[in-house]
Amino acid sequence: MRTVTIMLSGLLVLGLAGTAEAKKGKDQGDAAIPQCGKNTRVARPNDEGIITLKEKKKRGCIIDVKTFHPTQSAVGMDAVECKAEKISSKAKAGKLDDYLLADNRWVPMVRGPGGVFYLTDHHHLSTAVWNADIKDKDKKVYAFLIADWSNMKEDAFWQEMIKQHDTWLKDPAGNDITPSQLPKTIGALQDDPLRTLSAWVRGSCGYVKCDPPGAAKDDDELSCADKFPNVTCADAYFLEFKWGAYLGSVQEVREALAGEASCSQQTPLNTQCLDNQYDKLSKALPAAMNAAAAPAAQKAVGDGAGYNPAVQTGVAQPKHCK
Repeated sequence: MRTVTIMLSGLLVLGLAGTAEAKKGKDQGDAAIPQCGKNTRVARPNDEGIITLKEKKKRGCIIDVKTFHPTQSAVGMDAVECKAEKISSKAKAGKLDDYLLADNRWVPMVRGPGGVFYLTDHHHLSTAVWNADIKDKDKKVYAFLIADWSNMKEDAFWQEMIKQHDTWLKDPAGNDITPSQLPKTIGALQDDPLRTLSAWVRGSCGYVKCDPPGAAKDDDELSCADKFPNVTCADAYFLEFKWGAYLGSVQEVREALAGEASCSQQTPLNTQCLDNQYDKLSKALPAAMNAAAAPAAQKAVGDGAGYNPAVQTGVAQPKHCK
């Protein structure tokens, strides 16, 4: 009996040690993610063209959001406010790091001339981190490098960025801009209310965006691509901006957004302005949903933009997201 007890005790010790070592390894693995810099390596996609979370953690890095150079001129500040509230809430609960480490929140970037890191997606997330109610030292995200073009000259670099659809060179009014006119920091991004409205229309299945490659299916909450299998879902670049530009051309939408609807970026964000904007966008949403299903929409946005001819009921993003 004593022998059995000793053996069981030994196994228990080994089991606890193994668990502790596994936890230690996991903690050290995440903690070992380095700061982004000249030694950051380009992440490699797998055979299906997907950069896995394992690869992101292996070659990725952590970066202060204020060092990012945006590759578009604007974001929807309503979405930024919502995400900032959520990030602040996660931070207070001690769960911010786990939240940002999730596969779909790693930020893709390109290294350009001079070693500058250009943000190619997740502008809203990065801007939300910057505006969240957290300490400045915590205003960081996990990032991975999709290309290293640091040896290129400036003109060649931007030609490649345009070719690879890694930059959106238009202002909120839809006018063409040059790379030199892009904001130099996250904090200088402008507000584009039509980008917000476009996101609401997309979320209401007014147009159908494809699910990300490798995205896990949630049987309890169908995506628009699941709900409308007969609609050719869109994986076009800058889809929300394209739809936003179209919606801005619709008279009923313009009338609902009459007056100054945009809100300048501040730290903290101007909640009074955003509340007024929210009311205007809510009034514009029914007209936007009808416009999205109109035949004119398909002609305006072109093929492969997720056009859905069935009119859907518009649902605004919740006013406060925590």
